[in-house]
Amino acid sequence: MNNNMPQIQAYQEKMTEARLHGNPYEMARASQELMLFMKTNQVNPLKGMILPAIQFPIFLSMFLGLRGMAMLPLESFKYGGLWWFSDITLPDQYFILPVVTVITLGVTLELGADIGKLTSSGVGFGKYLKYGVRVLPLVVFPFIVNFPCAVCLYWASTNFISLGQVLFLKIPRVRNYFNIEEKRSVEKPKSKKKGVIGEFKESWKNMQVVKEIEERERLDHMKFTQAGRAAPVKTFKYNPKIVGGIKKEN
Repeated sequence: MNNNMPQIQAYQEKMTEARLHGNPYEMARASQELMLFMKTNQVNPLKGMILPAIQFPIFLSMFLGLRGMAMLPLESFKYGGLWWFSDITLPDQYFILPVVTVITLGVTLELGADIGKLTSSGVGFGKYLKYGVRVLPLVVFPFIVNFPCAVCLYWASTNFISLGQVLFLKIPRVRNYFNIEEKRSVEKPKSKKKGVIGEFKESWKNMQVVKEIEERERLDHMKFTQAGRAAPVKTFKYNPKIVGGIKKEN
């Protein structure tokens, strides 16, 4: 996605421009060209969601199961912990496990999404994604601080495994073996910085323009339909079927 983002954005801009000008044929052609380009270069945004979609139900099941056993509580959980958290049915009184959990989560997201390269590549949503990824662990922390140690221990363990996987896939020899394409630095588009408010205003204006075009097309279609069903309008002063007082037959 990173390596092909400039071309993808160019096709998307064509589609947006065609939509703003009310040209459905040009928009459809740009959409077909974009699909063909993505197919040719084997770019599919949905492929990146396959593994998370498989992993999420497993993570959620383990999370609910461990929390349920800790709240029961399960007898073996009371002495099945380690070091300072021997009773994993209770929250960590030193907040070490929650802190380790959010730190490993943040590092994994930072390295896994490669935020540094994404923001420096000029990709439009990169800078917002950077802020979202870095704020997410801070948002999560107040919720998990009172979780049982069993849940935090599981979550931190999965984060360490994910982090190890991310670092493993960054090894050049590993990337070559699995034929993983190296990320290229993408030239930033030369455009004025509009900021969040400026981009929001432009998006809102574009939405209004598209809405007006769609409303105009709806009214035109309604008028054409009414005109086709209505009686023909008389545009002559005499009846062309009557010539010299004699009615002509078809």
